[in-house]
Amino acid sequence: MTEEIKLHTERLIVRSPRVEDAQDVFTLMKDKNTAMITGFTPMSNISEVEGKIRRGISGRNMFVITTEEKPGHAIGVFEVTSLKVSNIHGEKQEYEICYFLHKDFRGKGYMTEVVELMKRYLFMERQADTLIISVFPRNDASRRVAIKNGFIFKNLERKCGITGCGEIADIEIYILEKEKYLNPGKQDCEETIQWMEKQKWINNNGILYPIPGYATLLPTPGNGVFRIYEDILTGRLGLEKIDETFTFDFKIYDLDCEQFMQRIIKTWSSELFINSNKNLGVIFNGLKGTGKTIAAKLLSNRIGLPVIIISKPIKGMLEFIQSLCFECIILIDEAEKTFKEEQEVLLKMIDGVYNSTRKLYLLTTNKLTVDENLLGRPGRIRYIKEFGNLSIKAVNEVIDDNLSDPALKADILKLVDTLEISTIDILRAIIDECNIMGEVPSDKELNIPKGLFKLDLIEFYGLEQNYHQEVRNLIKCQLNINETIKEWLMRATNRQDEIKEKNLNKNMLEDKYDCQIEIVTISSVSPIPYIGLQLNHGTVTSNPDALGFFTIEHERHCNVSELYCFIGNVYTPSLYRGSLVSNKMDELKKLVD
Repeated sequence: MTEEIKLHTERLIVRSPRVEDAQDVFTLMKDKNTAMITGFTPMSNISEVEGKIRRGISGRNMFVITTEEKPGHAIGVFEVTSLKVSNIHGEKQEYEICYFLHKDFRGKGYMTEVVELMKRYLFMERQADTLIISVFPRNDASRRVAIKNGFIFKNLERKCGITGCGEIADIEIYILEKEKYLNPGKQDCEETIQWMEKQKWINNNGILYPIPGYATLLPTPGNGVFRIYEDILTGRLGLEKIDETFTFDFKIYDLDCEQFMQRIIKTWSSELFINSNKNLGVIFNGLKGTGKTIAAKLLSNRIGLPVIIISKPIKGMLEFIQSLCFECIILIDEAEKTFKEEQEVLLKMIDGVYNSTRKLYLLTTNKLTVDENLLGRPGRIRYIKEFGNLSIKAVNEVIDDNLSDPALKADILKLVDTLEISTIDILRAIIDECNIMGEVPSDKELNIPKGLFKLDLIEFYGLEQNYHQEVRNLIKCQLNINETIKEWLMRATNRQDEIKEKNLNKNMLEDKYDCQIEIVTISSVSPIPYIGLQLNHGTVTSNPDALGFFTIEHERHCNVSELYCFIGNVYTPSLYRGSLVSNKMDELKKLVD
């Protein structure tokens, strides 16, 4: 029969397991929450535990932890795995140790005490050369135990561990050599220290610094929203956590970028892009208030990585960002202002030549005035999203949510349809005015940008009103199929005079009716003329007919009606083009076409 091993600390007993410990051990090893942070597989029945105990007794690789007060009640498990390694110096005896406690006994320093006891036993009694502790990154408690017991961080093995719940995860490897145990004053090698400076973070009064030490060490700062903190006294850079995630105390309306964000997420998480280990750059561009910053924050929340906000260049920032050994999002709001004088720094950051780990750069810009080396360079900036006007869906939702008198909605839509740009701020200002005044404000009173269409018109200047219909009929009768009025005016009155410019139809009309015919471009708030439309030449008094003819009452000459012909629009602003208002516009367009 194998002799029972029994070791004592001031408060605890670590001993060989007994069959009668099965129920306590089963209670410990069926806990799925514990399995998620350890390599122990949850036990499904007590028979499994009994078998494990028997193997542990014979192999001397399993121990139970009890208190001195209750030596028959197991509160934890300690396991040892023997690993013999051969090298040029001969065979070395390594032991990997694993441990956990019942949740009611954590946070009391028990496990630090146990590991200290087992170090002495394994080095002196079992002749271990090296002890190894493998820690899953989320297991902060186990990491603290290792560090407090003098274990030195060796390396991080990516995606090579499996938790007790079957989850594939990274593993941090900590080791303690016998020589180090016997000579605790010997300094760690410089290489290990440098590695820890990159990989570990110490929490110093809420500021996270990438330095080695024996305080609460973290493999990464964890998820959250951070900003770069500069210690004024030392110049040392760290990360200051400002929030767990981006939150919004207001309703977020349709940003019309769902597909765009899905594309970014798919690219970032794709195996092809992961294997490339390259940074991913994204620009959200648009005027203030168009939703680009909100979109960037929403995307950050959905990806679920630590977010580092950069609001200004800081000395040493480039090296600091490049040294971060974890995947993260670098969010730079109004990048064209933040790096106005130091765009070279921005370029080097995004290039990530000396990156330890890939990063996602999210840049918001009010205007695409960032360095030209970012544009047309998908290796740096892969995606660009232009944020313009609110979607029609968003416009209607904002009005419905905030307008006191629904009867004013139609007039608000007409006003919004004439704007150069529409944002939440502009729309709310219009709605506020309606709620206060009880009527839709004039665009001349409110500080809102009016959109200007450029209309191409044929002006029959000086043509007397009683000849308007006669000129319309003459042109209508002589037009060929598919011929425009502009083409007809520049056509010769007969084939024999085709080469004689003075005999063009235009000249014939000017001579016959004593008028002047010119093609003019005028500004308009509408893409098409309609009754009541105010133009810089006057007020439209008739809708365009099938040929495009309409009349304008000239402001320069009271009650004088001028004949015009609408031939098209040269430029239209990127707004709604009449889609917010009634079907009048569509009807007029059909009429002209």
